[in-house]
Amino acid sequence: MFTHNVSDKKIHHLRRTIKREIQREEMDTLLRNIYLGIEGELNDVEYYNELAEKAPDQFQAEMLREFARDEREHAYDLKKAYEALSGEPYAEEELGESYSLNFIESLDRRLLAETADFKKYKSYYLMTDNLILRDIFFNIMHDEAYHAMRLMYLIELNSRPELLENEESNNE
Repeated sequence: MFTHNVSDKKIHHLRRTIKREIQREEMDTLLRNIYLGIEGELNDVEYYNELAEKAPDQFQAEMLREFARDEREHAYDLKKAYEALSGEPYAEEELGESYSLNFIESLDRRLLAETADFKKYKSYYLMTDNLILRDIFFNIMHDEAYHAMRLMYLIELNSRPELLENEESNNE
């Protein structure tokens, strides 16, 4: 697992350079997008942790917990960028959502969400020329694509019992 956390040195550089690079209206849009990104990533952490509890085996549960850790890193990186750009701390809100779909339906839902997030972060990536923000958005975009690919594998694994049996025997 790779960590993408942005260093404090990069965040200070971001704070100094970004304000010269974009207009106030663009800054408001960027801050709103980053704020919503933090909320979305934190929701994804909860979703993946709940999904891991429903997983039919340890292999799948650990994969989903890995996704939750990635999403937490995304939220952390976005939070650092938000705080550097806005000069204000991000106030984490109580999420409180619970997900009652069955395991396969949840995987399908996450697959669609991850591909939508990939497109969203691609647009954020293209929105700015700031290299620090581009790195953050690119790393998140990359992980979202990785999650989508792995989710397709989990969907296939659970729709074909013989694959699930083979996976279980490989893990013993």
